[in-house]
Amino acid sequence: MKQTTDRRLKVAGLLVAGVAMALAPLSGCASKPRPAAVVAPPAYDTEAAVRLAAEALQAQRAGRLDESIELYRRALNANPELSGIWTNLGVALMSKQDFAGAADAFKRASELSPTDSRPLVNLGIAYLDRGWAEEALANFDQAIERDPRNVEALRGAVTAAQRVGREDEKTLEHIRQLQLIETDPKWTQELAFRRLRLESALRERDRSGRFTAPAPTSSVAPGSITSPDAAPR
Repeated sequence: MKQTTDRRLKVAGLLVAGVAMALAPLSGCASKPRPAAVVAPPAYDTEAAVRLAAEALQAQRAGRLDESIELYRRALNANPELSGIWTNLGVALMSKQDFAGAADAFKRASELSPTDSRPLVNLGIAYLDRGWAEEALANFDQAIERDPRNVEALRGAVTAAQRVGREDEKTLEHIRQLQLIETDPKWTQELAFRRLRLESALRERDRSGRFTAPAPTSSVAPGSITSPDAAPR
């Protein structure tokens, strides 16, 4: 009888040990997070995108804007992450007076190339052409942050600041910087007048506490939309 009881206890002990061993790995797995699923990168056809963009550029330079726009869009379908193609599309759309489409294209180019000042300059000029000087000034300022020696950005910032009546020390600094690198005789003369008038207005503000914006000088075009890129990036 005792042997039977001992045998039963032994079997029960083996069963308990077996259950414990079986549960141990399960408990360990439950405490560890599962590895994140690996997402495959999108499949882009960059070769096709560059080829289509080159065809679009030829059509654009030949004045076949509708054809160039269609080709640029096909190129972006092949690879939507080439900022130069977005820039060129924006230029073509501006030529067709499609401001909204051009603005979207320039914004996308700016996002894809966060150190390139040209898309922001293009966007600023587009806004300025529409009479939206506030928005233009914001984009010119961002372009200058990316490239303090961008002539078109500095011209645009000086012009937009005057149009919104917000000429200040920052504008004066832009004028001084631009005077160091400006090569256009018309702009050189314009900057000399603007600097003298703004310095005088700022001195009067410091003396009396009142600021009177300088009277507008002769208008000089702030710049033009950047020419299309020959090699999309």
